[in-house]
Amino acid sequence: MLDLSSYLHDRTGGTIGSLSHLVREAALDALLDGSEKITKASLERVDLDESAEQQNIPRARRRRRRGTKHVA
Repeated sequence: MLDLSSYLHDRTGGTIGSLSHLVREAALDALLDGSEKITKASLERVDLDESAEQQNIPRARRRRRRGTKHVA
């Protein structure tokens, strides 16, 4: 998961509790579906806790603004 470190930090807002929740839920899903792997795709399927969701709202808006081109 080292290659996902930036993704995990961005997704959880750097909050250890949110990171713990995310990884725990992904691990449980991996056990239940038999894959026994945590991947970026499996992490994206996990709903974040309220704290992380609040952290992600401003970041998502900033990313959208940076990615759009202003037409005059």
